[in-house]
Amino acid sequence: MSNGIIEVLNAIGGVLRFGVSPLYSNSIIQILAAAFAGSGSAGILVIHFSEKIRELPLFFCRDHLILCGVHPTTETLVQQFRNEKTKTVVIGAKQNTFETENIRRACTAMLSGDPKNPAMLSHARLKRARALLALTDSDSINAEIALSAMKILEKRKVHQLTCILQINNPGLWRIIREEALSQAKSAAVRLDFYNGPAAGARLLVNTYFTPDIRAWSENPSLFIVVGGGRLGENIITRASYEWFQNGLAPSVLHIALIDLHADTVKNRMLSTYPQLRDVANIDAIPIDVESAEFQKAGFLRDRGSFSSVLVFVCLNDDTASLSAALALSHHLIGLNARILVRMDHNAGLARLIEERSFETIQVIPFNSLSLAARSELVLGGIREILARAIHDQYMATWSLQEPAKGDSAAVSWNDLPERLKESNRLQADGILEKLRAVGCDIVPMTDWTASSFTFTTDEIEYLAEMEHVRWMDVMKRQGFTFGATKDEERKTHPALVPYAELPEPEKEKDRDAVRMIPHYLALIDFQVYRPDSCNSRAPKSNIED
Repeated sequence: MSNGIIEVLNAIGGVLRFGVSPLYSNSIIQILAAAFAGSGSAGILVIHFSEKIRELPLFFCRDHLILCGVHPTTETLVQQFRNEKTKTVVIGAKQNTFETENIRRACTAMLSGDPKNPAMLSHARLKRARALLALTDSDSINAEIALSAMKILEKRKVHQLTCILQINNPGLWRIIREEALSQAKSAAVRLDFYNGPAAGARLLVNTYFTPDIRAWSENPSLFIVVGGGRLGENIITRASYEWFQNGLAPSVLHIALIDLHADTVKNRMLSTYPQLRDVANIDAIPIDVESAEFQKAGFLRDRGSFSSVLVFVCLNDDTASLSAALALSHHLIGLNARILVRMDHNAGLARLIEERSFETIQVIPFNSLSLAARSELVLGGIREILARAIHDQYMATWSLQEPAKGDSAAVSWNDLPERLKESNRLQADGILEKLRAVGCDIVPMTDWTASSFTFTTDEIEYLAEMEHVRWMDVMKRQGFTFGATKDEERKTHPALVPYAELPEPEKEKDRDAVRMIPHYLALIDFQVYRPDSCNSRAPKSNIED
């Protein structure tokens, strides 16, 4: 095959891959391979250059997203980004899997290699990227990816790169956070975090467990989790935290954890969350869900002592999940029981389950990817999750009060006008800025008493003034000016004055907003963290408006 033909192949592959659709370029490659099948050397060349053809779009990539890791979450996100017409480059180990092929067809380019290798990140055009998403299954690898990115960009003065890390280990989270916040590196990389299993667990528990939690404390009930992976572990800790927060001790939450490594998972949770052992009685059952022992469900022999049972089947494999759910359903007949079964890949089978009744036992399929693997949540990071929690808290407070006429904010997040969504996001930004102003930060919550954290009197006053300045900036951008009375039509407001001139009741509103910070963070499983090396500090001079 002549160099001219190869150049034509490269040109066609690059144009189709970057400008039209990745599916077409794959088809072109297959057709050309078949065309040259008569010549062994030609066929080999086509196969060799196919990978190079797929990488050509990298030379044109700007403002793209780099995703590290190949698994169902990455596949789901790449498809979403493609629908949003956002270019993506995926870095992962060279393997032929169902997810790999789907990702290859949907992303701009896919690279096989070590994502923590600086050379590989540079090859993915890190310096031109909008964001880097380190989403591998390993916390340590994700941390190394972030450190490699900081090293590559350490001399950058403008265009801060957003780096989203999937980190589950709270201790490692804190180490990486402190490294990123060092002054030398923070200008180049803005570090944010994403924990899909925690987000999914929070939604599931708040929907299917928390509303009935009082009844559970008054009657013997059993909470079963099948599969001790990240999702199962987060479901246990979230349910136990809800039990703790609702003050249901000395009664305990009875939990059965079924997993081959159940003892290891249980011990890890107990060592991470000090209050867990006080509110939950976890029975670790190390058996294989495909074994005859599980099918017989001997661990349910005392089920008659429980009035209600809630089961979460959290296995990665849809077939295994459904098999486990059906096996348990036969043993729970006659009880007030519900089974939530994870079905991430087989939508048709999930619909079939929803339409059938399994001998009075309610079996409810859920897709863990649709719960948490959403592009706006991943890219939005802590800011987006906190903004939604702030709105949820507003809705919970609003439901206890007499509704105000024409309150456009009293709707679900999805129905909220974009300007009000952005207002919540700005409030979330303000929370993070206030914490940094007094030498604090946030970390994943391991101390369940952290929501009772209190700032010093000086800190509260200083941060209340910050909150008032933030609120005035928002109001002024919306066209409001000072007026003796509040008038939405004329856009006047009597509180548009310096903090020192506010009446005491108005100041107290700003102080209350500061006092609520630990509570807002607890809603998304975070807590205020004051480094040991940092004493409480609150500048005494007034904030300039």
